[in-house]
Amino acid sequence: MKQHRILALFLSVLLLTALLTGCGASSKNMAADTASPAAQNWKTESAAAAEEWGYDTPAEAPAEPETAWDDAADTGFTTSAAGNAELDTGDNQSLSDYAAKIIYSANISAETTKFDEAVARIEAMVASYQGFVESSNVYGNTRYNDDGTTTVVDRHASYALRIPADKFEQFMSETSSIGNVLSSNRYAENVTSTYTDYEARLSSLRTQEERLLAMLEKTEDVESLVALEERLADVRYETESIERNLRNMDMQIRYSTVSIDLDEVEIYTPTVTVQRTFGEKFADAFSDGWRSFGRSFQRFILNLTEALPSLILLAVIVVVVVVIVRRCVKKSRAKKAAKQAEAPQDEQK
Repeated sequence: MKQHRILALFLSVLLLTALLTGCGASSKNMAADTASPAAQNWKTESAAAAEEWGYDTPAEAPAEPETAWDDAADTGFTTSAAGNAELDTGDNQSLSDYAAKIIYSANISAETTKFDEAVARIEAMVASYQGFVESSNVYGNTRYNDDGTTTVVDRHASYALRIPADKFEQFMSETSSIGNVLSSNRYAENVTSTYTDYEARLSSLRTQEERLLAMLEKTEDVESLVALEERLADVRYETESIERNLRNMDMQIRYSTVSIDLDEVEIYTPTVTVQRTFGEKFADAFSDGWRSFGRSFQRFILNLTEALPSLILLAVIVVVVVVIVRRCVKKSRAKKAAKQAEAPQDEQK
């Protein structure tokens, strides 16, 4: 008897499980058939849901789960666990189909003994490679000549050049013709990840804008309209900001930046270190000393020549003063001698 009860209880549990499984499948099919009305009810109740969950605007409230995944699939993007948009390349595309976004740049430091020719060479190279000068600055020290004129010496030029990226290497190979290149540094920044993130975010924002516009057309509540318009303004502002960043990145990718610092010198700086003998060092030291003496002597002669008019005038003044002093001394001595000669005669009388 007890065994019959246990068997009956077991059969009842099996029957109940079968009934529940059938009801679950039926309810799932009914939910699939009524997905569109549920989505519509979600949209119309978005303002109340946003207020309940603490969101400022209905557009900031979480999207209805099923429609959110459908929208993500329609736009070609998937959502990771962190909530970031990722590019869906599809089954027929691979990552190799997407060109890398690389920004090339370089810094060059050079010196030249022919400054004007070097500057003209830089500008000619930029024109030949279809680039442009983004900024330039040329300055120097002013030297006053003996004839009253001035000369600019020790000049320096700074250039920020934009060269097409596909001609960057060719341009760099010709920079040695500018003068004596002291240093040349190249840089490559891969911004592919940042660029694709911007594109994904931009696509998501445009999808949000379309959905907000659709909601605006169907919403009649004033508060909901105001909230949707505010959210739409924020979306459009962020869209414009991302588009501006993408344009700037496109410009940097298409045109590489080359910075050139050019100095005017009289003698080139040795760029190669060579092991020299004592005789070579002695000869170089003697040559440098003689060259330094020559420059010092030239400066002395020039300074003396510059001061010569003042020295001549000073010499004339000194001569005149000496002559006057001597005459005064002679007159004083003559008077003193005359007085001494008259004194004995007075004593004799």
